[in-house]
Amino acid sequence: MPTRILLAFVVAVGFSACANRAGTATQTAASPQATAPPAPQVSEAELAARLKGICVKSGGRCGAAVTHVETGSSAAVGGETPLPLYSVFKLPLAVEVLKAVEEGRLALEQKVHVEPEEAAPGVKANSDLWAKPADRTVSELLELSVVRSDNTSSDKMLELVGGPEAVTRRMRALGLGHVEVRSSAKEFLKNRDAAHPNTGTANDLARLLSMLQKGEVLAPPQLEVLQGFMARVVTGDRRLRAGVPAGTAVADKTGTGPSTTNDVGIITLPGDGGHLAVAVLIDGSNLSAEKQEDLIAEVARAAYDAHVRRN
Repeated sequence: MPTRILLAFVVAVGFSACANRAGTATQTAASPQATAPPAPQVSEAELAARLKGICVKSGGRCGAAVTHVETGSSAAVGGETPLPLYSVFKLPLAVEVLKAVEEGRLALEQKVHVEPEEAAPGVKANSDLWAKPADRTVSELLELSVVRSDNTSSDKMLELVGGPEAVTRRMRALGLGHVEVRSSAKEFLKNRDAAHPNTGTANDLARLLSMLQKGEVLAPPQLEVLQGFMARVVTGDRRLRAGVPAGTAVADKTGTGPSTTNDVGIITLPGDGGHLAVAVLIDGSNLSAEKQEDLIAEVARAAYDAHVRRN
């Protein structure tokens, strides 16, 4: 992975740049639509029933929420239940970091020094990044945290913004009262048997995604940075992306724990169909990780099919 982020490239992509996965351009929040999106193909109640049928198969706790960004049409099951976020917490963290950039408290190009002893546990490919002392820009830390779900990068950014409490305060300021960030990755990984401290509801996460897509949270330059990184996430190929047709633009953030499989993101519908904000949180399931991922893909498929007419 390059150690230098070409910010101009990132800004140019947005949700439409889904790396090698997407060939379909995506409207960003700033792009006006030529016509109003078509009406959903099924009612909100019908979609909610489909979501319930999928979630019950998890054998655990499941929250799933779907919102059509442009019309506000929504459906959910278990959407008000707080569930462990795991690395999904890196999405609200990214929002707080980019708000700090927007407000002049941080700069994407500023350097941050990281010593090996500061590294948080994680997959080997990420841990290897911190085997020696390193200097990374805020932009690089943000990219590693979102795209590769690197724990050390997220923990360093938490320090920069003032700790977990700053992220929770930001969510409260946005009206999202059920997103709680209480711990760094390093801290919660010290005791894997304890209840996961960072929690959220599917409804609030879908609302955050919708607000982001509509340009209600970040200024355009910062929004485009986040959009570009989410479009390049490498940890979710079997989740939301697996439930929609090949070439569909998906920008997401995943989270994974011992019995937890999560994915939240924006799906771009074809033509003038608009965008779907989808959040799926599964916890306490006795299914394999692969089967839980299949359920997330099923939610994406149900949401997509509910809003796209099949010829």
